[in-house]
Amino acid sequence: MGVADSRSYRRSSALALLLLVAALSACSPGEQASAPAPEPAIPHPELAELDPPLAREIEARRAALDSLLADQEASAVDRARAFGDLGRLYQAHRLLEPALACYREAHALDPESFAWAYYLGVQAAGAGDIETARPAFRNALDLRADDAPALVRLADLELEHGKVDEAELLYVRAAVVDDSAAVAYGMGRVAEERGEYAEAIEQFERALTLQPRASVIHYHLGQAYRELGEFDRAGEALARSGPLRVAMADPLMHELTTLAIGALPHLDRGHAAAREGRLGDAEAAYRQAVAADATNVRAHESLATLLVRRGDPEGAIEHFGVAVRLEPENAQTHSDLGVLLAEQGRNDRALEHLVRAVELEPGNGEARLGLGAVLAQTGSFEEAVVELEAALRQIPEGRRTPRLHFGLAEALVRTGRLEEALPHYTQVRDLDPTQGVAWLREATVLMGLGRFAEAKATLEERLRVDSTDGRAAHSLARLLAGAPDPTLRDGPRAMTIAGALLQADNAAPNAETAAMALAEVGRFEEAVSIQRTLVEEARRRGRTGEERRLTRNLERYERSEACCARVADAFPPY
Repeated sequence: MGVADSRSYRRSSALALLLLVAALSACSPGEQASAPAPEPAIPHPELAELDPPLAREIEARRAALDSLLADQEASAVDRARAFGDLGRLYQAHRLLEPALACYREAHALDPESFAWAYYLGVQAAGAGDIETARPAFRNALDLRADDAPALVRLADLELEHGKVDEAELLYVRAAVVDDSAAVAYGMGRVAEERGEYAEAIEQFERALTLQPRASVIHYHLGQAYRELGEFDRAGEALARSGPLRVAMADPLMHELTTLAIGALPHLDRGHAAAREGRLGDAEAAYRQAVAADATNVRAHESLATLLVRRGDPEGAIEHFGVAVRLEPENAQTHSDLGVLLAEQGRNDRALEHLVRAVELEPGNGEARLGLGAVLAQTGSFEEAVVELEAALRQIPEGRRTPRLHFGLAEALVRTGRLEEALPHYTQVRDLDPTQGVAWLREATVLMGLGRFAEAKATLEERLRVDSTDGRAAHSLARLLAGAPDPTLRDGPRAMTIAGALLQADNAAPNAETAAMALAEVGRFEEAVSIQRTLVEEARRRGRTGEERRLTRNLERYERSEACCARVADAFPPY
């Protein structure tokens, strides 16, 4: 068959096909096969995986949509609304793929609706589907040319894909109707892309004036200052940069927050607010989650955890308690509640929950740490050591806290295992050099072991780290004045330290240390005078043990002997 014959054949075939279609169209209804329009492919979520209240609502809406699609008299606008409203419900609950599919159908059925075009653009842009998002936003702007959110979102999209000129025109249009931080931020980024850094800085500064919490702006501001060689100002701006994005008034997107069913959407908003440091907003969202579904364990746990951060332990205990009752096999919730109860001094209830947490999850190091701490507080030191050593094995090295090592060291000391305690005190101060009590306790244990030279070195190192640590200075003064090892004594230095301490606070422990130092330098009469006053005060208060100890040293001073009757005299008075 030649080319001409081929063309002729195709024309005749096409004509025959048209005649066949026309003939079928002319047939009576009973004579033609009626094929229903294919149902749109919407990737509906599995209802069993959703919160029950949300699952019930989606099921009802899907049934209504199916009924509407089966109704041949239903208008395209009504069908579009059914698809769009279901899409909004999906989007409100972060079911993003089915939301996008619903918006596609709604926009196709009702292209004159601004809402369906806008929602389609937002959802497609979020999914990275630029080929859908760009025309959807343009359609929305054809319907409502001065809508600021649509202008800004399309401008952001164009800027992100290198279309700087198009983005600038859209931001300029938006600025006419919306003098907002979002517009100024966008204009700043346009100037930044063009290398116009002075203009960019002006726009970023304006955006920050309008929305100071939007910490992401500081990053761009810092980069612009750096490009201009203003490195100090760049460093200041970059140090203040963070994840908080620029917010924009967007009525249609705000409407989605009113569609939340169940706890999950509120939880998502609460988590985002908590990450951004907006604790008040986070608390409000978590309370909404609890109100929406009082049986949601995560809602109660999240609210309780936030209330701890906000200084409301009683409220936190209440909601942790609800979570435990709803899910009694949850080891972590038992642990969280037990630790919080222990911090409030409610050790009996704390033990109940911490023991249960360990029973449910023996490998939970945090629960064992909490249990060990409570056992130590209640005097069960042997059991405390067992739990704390287990916690040490179970908690990875990078997550071990000073609290763990300090608690274990203290429990070991109380069971007489001083040598084993020492490395844990050292670990505390290595992890956090500001933990002055760990240095002091390490020095005290070294004294208890008779290792006075090491105790002296530890206290001196502590004072090099923090010269204002009065307790370390006091301990060092006593050691210098009363160490059993005479080679470690230094009366004049002890006098200097003790005198400064006494001048700052004339409390009895400081006076006792001053008397020790006076005796060490041979000023026995002054030492006797101070010591007698201390003995009389102890007698008056009925402190028999303290009176005996003070009297023993008084008798030494009266015999013109320095203090060193017993090793205990060198221990700090704490």
